[in-house]
Amino acid sequence: MRYHFSELVDMIKVQKMLDLLYEATGILTAVLDLEGNVLTASGWRSACLDFHRKNAETNKRCVISDRRVNERLKNSESYVIYHCENGLMDAATRVFVCGEHVANVYTGQFLFQEPDVKFFRQQAEDFGFDEKKYIEALRLVPVCNEEKIKSIMEYLCSQAEMLGEMGFKEMETRRAVAELQQTCEDLENTKEVLTATLEELRDQYEELQKKEIIARQHEELWEYAVEGTGLIIYDWNVKNNQLYFTRTFKSLLGFEATEFTDDREKYLQRIHPEDQQRVKEVTEETLLGKKGLYYNEYRIQNKEGQYIWVQAKGKIVERNQNHQPLRLVGTLMDITKYKVE
Repeated sequence: MRYHFSELVDMIKVQKMLDLLYEATGILTAVLDLEGNVLTASGWRSACLDFHRKNAETNKRCVISDRRVNERLKNSESYVIYHCENGLMDAATRVFVCGEHVANVYTGQFLFQEPDVKFFRQQAEDFGFDEKKYIEALRLVPVCNEEKIKSIMEYLCSQAEMLGEMGFKEMETRRAVAELQQTCEDLENTKEVLTATLEELRDQYEELQKKEIIARQHEELWEYAVEGTGLIIYDWNVKNNQLYFTRTFKSLLGFEATEFTDDREKYLQRIHPEDQQRVKEVTEETLLGKKGLYYNEYRIQNKEGQYIWVQAKGKIVERNQNHQPLRLVGTLMDITKYKVE
């Protein structure tokens, strides 16, 4: 490919998007090119950040693992879950631009079972890690259910597809600009050619303007990038009891995103009667600080009168000087198919 993936996608905005995703959902992510270079990293754990990636030898093993993933992904339908050289579990899916594999989206730094402390103590000795700090960092590595990781990877596959589409659009824009520049150079050679092809140049210029508009819209879209991942973001102003949703809310329940802005109670009334008390209790516990993160699964009635299952996550992101909650921001995700299965 003529361009590196980082030239086609604004990695600063991608980093911001993935940071917001980690803050809202706790999903750790990274984007790496095919050489194993880290382009973005959000939520990395100390075991990797302060030990494996800092030490020259263990970092080589990280790069080897990342490159082996490229080979495994060639024969994979969508993603792979694998055991890295330094003893942790990772998972990755591919990013394609114009049909070419250009990067990978990762989650990882987890385990499927309790860690083999003996193995990691030996690893600390082999590479000169401070054993106490290394084992403390190891204990922060979560032990995850495999089904949960598979669900996360299904989501990251859609995110990787979105990144590929953005890269493709940028490629198309650059190609159009390059073609126009070449056309202008040719037209400047003689006035006769310029006169003969003036209309054609105007058409091409109009086409470029359309593509530039699309490019600007694309930049604006990054501000709402999390919406594009399939999650619905909500923002609850606790003080005013106003509830805001991203535009994709309509795809979940059939209502406009502004339908419940000034009437949160109207939204709560659509929750299944059997789930309303639990939703109220978990919300109160979160507001009182008994829970660091809000998490709930409940049924809610869509505009057609049918109940669907949603998974709700959230976090208090703003408090007043008395530590009273002012805003709770989080995500909604349709999990009906998982509940039905």
